[in-house]
Amino acid sequence: MTTCNPRSAMNVSLEESDWNVTSSIWNATEPTDLDWALMIQERALLASLLLLFSAATVFGNALVMVAVARERYLHTATNYFVTSLALADCLVGLVVMPFSALYEVLQNNWFFGINWCDVWRSLDVLFSTASILNLCVISLDRYWAITDPFTYPTRMSRNRACLLIAAVWVCSGAISFPAIVWWRAVRVEEVPALKCPFTDSLGYLVFSSTISFYVPLFVMVFTYYKIYRAAVTQTRSLKLGTKQVMMAPGEMELTLRIHRGGGGGGTAHLYNSTTSDDLPDDHPSSSSPQNGGLTRQTSRVIHGKHLGKNFSLSRKLSKFAKEKKAAKTLGIVMGVFIICWLPFFVVNLLSGFCADCIWEAELVSAIVTWLGWINSGMNPVIYACWSKDFRR
Repeated sequence: MTTCNPRSAMNVSLEESDWNVTSSIWNATEPTDLDWALMIQERALLASLLLLFSAATVFGNALVMVAVARERYLHTATNYFVTSLALADCLVGLVVMPFSALYEVLQNNWFFGINWCDVWRSLDVLFSTASILNLCVISLDRYWAITDPFTYPTRMSRNRACLLIAAVWVCSGAISFPAIVWWRAVRVEEVPALKCPFTDSLGYLVFSSTISFYVPLFVMVFTYYKIYRAAVTQTRSLKLGTKQVMMAPGEMELTLRIHRGGGGGGTAHLYNSTTSDDLPDDHPSSSSPQNGGLTRQTSRVIHGKHLGKNFSLSRKLSKFAKEKKAAKTLGIVMGVFIICWLPFFVVNLLSGFCADCIWEAELVSAIVTWLGWINSGMNPVIYACWSKDFRR
């Protein structure tokens, strides 16, 4: 017959209690595989949506790159910039978004090590900055094209376009990887387990936000305003039936007079509004409803030999309407760009100045970050819907 020792029973009970407490603490800090499985199952819808959007971003931008590569009529300087933009956006969807989706679904727990964490953060900065800077270069390209469509084809050569694209990627790389290397060198605190933090250095946040967003935003707003004004002026000129342009810096000013026939077609005549010794005699241009009721003026007709072999009048005139259409597309691109990225960079700077001012910082950060990445998925949709060349 055995007897029960109360002290012994109490010790066993205490040991079990200690084990349960220790086990609960361990489970709170290190979830089991079952916990992860339940977490993923509970957030399956969120994971599916984020990964689906990532796949759509890759697919849409890949189509843009394939279209430019395959179709010869798309081999223009502007479409090279569009291809560079599509490459940056495609890499955002291929490399950055999937890991971020897993990070969000697993409640900000990172399982891929601190080294890949830093590389992933650097690639995020690299590709997102390259996407924004490519949009900025595209706006500049459209500005040059619509304000000076006659000399634009010769000024924006393939080599110059490649140099601008290289500058975009070099600048983006200079903002991303060196900053992370510096941050790792000066970081003294230990990185928490299963976490992938990003630098909270105010100097870096201000510098990167300025170069990556605020300067390109200023450039895009300025150029689009100029493009809008130029498009309005060109539209008014074409309605009146006359358009004055400079062939090139330092060259003669031309007056284009368009006479539209009943079938919607038209002919155009070129007149020189300056004086030159090698021009033929004066020819009066009459005032009529066809030319908008312009007063009689004396101009000098410019023969084709003065325009150069590569100057095709009908081709140049068609550029006005084409560039105005491109300006509208740019306006939509810029509007989506501001809606998507402005909240992120406002929160980004605010976190550096006053982190406690942000309510539910992790949730807000996730929302504005994914809103910024949505821009990478929207760009190919905009070009496919609004660009006639890409719809062909």
